[in-house]
Amino acid sequence: MAWMASSSRPWDAEPSIISARLRWGPSLSRCALVHGAWWPQSNDPLLELPGLIVGVDEWCSGSSECLMLAPHGWEDRLVRIRVSGRVVRVGWYTTQPCALVTVTFPELPNVHLLIIPFDTDPVRAEAAMVMAASPACAVPAQEILATVAHEPAAFPPGVDPPGPES
Repeated sequence: MAWMASSSRPWDAEPSIISARLRWGPSLSRCALVHGAWWPQSNDPLLELPGLIVGVDEWCSGSSECLMLAPHGWEDRLVRIRVSGRVVRVGWYTTQPCALVTVTFPELPNVHLLIIPFDTDPVRAEAAMVMAASPACAVPAQEILATVAHEPAAFPPGVDPPGPES
């Protein structure tokens, strides 16, 4: 994998944690291409990644050690970030799909989450989150986004529109 990093921002000061917009599949199945979805509120990794790390760690009952992201669409390229008193590495790979974040753990399987662009219409974002969280999702992340981009902006049956706090 090609790797890139550049940032002039300090990584060692512990940033504020903003609650991440996450939706999880039913389990951490090794058969699933994605285990859920993450919809950041901006393209600033210093604001968004701490909440993602905390949310993933809580769901997996573990401590993540590295995030793998594509550099496209992000404002900055932090190579490590301090969260909950520890340092998590961040790798920016040009070969990583733009719509996927991979979270690695020392003792657990990798977690793969669909990344929904922060400026996505809420109806389409919710539809993508539902697809990504379906049991043993066998659709690649980038295809989920392509599917919801070409469908009419309507919620799937049984899915309520998000409230103003979603």
